[in-house]
Amino acid sequence: MTFIRQGRVTSTLFYVLSVFAIWFIATFPAWSQSGGDAFKGKELRILVGYDVGGGYDIYARTVANHLARFIPGNPTIVVQNMPGADGLKVANYMYLQAPKDGTVIALTNRNVAVAPILGLVDANSIQYDAQKFYWIANLNSEISVAVFRTDSGVSSIEDLKNKPIVVGSTGLTANNAIYPYVMNNLIGTKLKVVTGYPGTSAVALALERGEVQGIGGWAWSSIMVQRPHWIRDKTIVTLLQLGIGKVPELGGVPSIFDYANTDETRQALQLIFSPDALGRPFFAPPGISAETGRMLRTAFTKLANDPEFQAAAAKAKLDIAFMDGESLEKLVDRISKASPGAVELAKKITQRGTTAVESKAP
Repeated sequence: MTFIRQGRVTSTLFYVLSVFAIWFIATFPAWSQSGGDAFKGKELRILVGYDVGGGYDIYARTVANHLARFIPGNPTIVVQNMPGADGLKVANYMYLQAPKDGTVIALTNRNVAVAPILGLVDANSIQYDAQKFYWIANLNSEISVAVFRTDSGVSSIEDLKNKPIVVGSTGLTANNAIYPYVMNNLIGTKLKVVTGYPGTSAVALALERGEVQGIGGWAWSSIMVQRPHWIRDKTIVTLLQLGIGKVPELGGVPSIFDYANTDETRQALQLIFSPDALGRPFFAPPGISAETGRMLRTAFTKLANDPEFQAAAAKAKLDIAFMDGESLEKLVDRISKASPGAVELAKKITQRGTTAVESKAP
């Protein structure tokens, strides 16, 4: 009797071990991929929706120099610029064509979530659903400003109401186009928007050359990184802050919210300027595995808290205000579910009107 019971126990144990062995062998490739060598020998590409030298590009390259240390297998990381349609080219590529294995992530126009809602671009050009992207992390939030050449003849908002001024833009869905439309519709300025520059660095160069007289929406942090001498040499005058918050060092420069005289208008402006909170959003295509997504989110969290990366960002004068992937995902979801009333008013405030010049081939 004892022998038989032992035999049954031994047989049962043998059976369990056999089943476990079969399962382990069958799942070993997936298990090992999620472990220390998941990206060993691989290349991870960061796609940037704009040309070399702009704010998005600088953030992407700073990240690329440090991110591999926090990804299992320490892959080679390269930045690939894919300018086109003001960041829509990258968004559409990520949604329709990008590999779903975590080897391609992207950084593009922070208006990627709000542009379809407000009709800021032809619906036929949008081939993505922002809610379905896998949102990884955001590295900063922005406050944009409207700046003008000091020799443009404008030094106040009242001047902008009386004198047509040409401002440069990368495209119809960019802040540097949308925000001038908001100024025109809400305040009564007469900004003419020239679109088609491949990146903010090209818009900045156009301002320096006198091709345009201002930029109607550029992140203050980007100006401080890319053109600090504009401030030092008084090349520009800053006339309006364009964001939900304010830049402390700009003192008495008014905010666009100072011109909102109703709660409904304030709600519409909250929607229009909510992308500023998206700052520099990194995302992966829909359909990547939850495991790969968590790995990428963890890597960015570790990156943001890494002293070496923080020092590099400080040296490059990059403003880092980290938002984790889950919070970023919730923000995109909240933008996508804005109330119909706020959406309709925001659409009116962002209408291009008759003052826009919509093409430029620099």
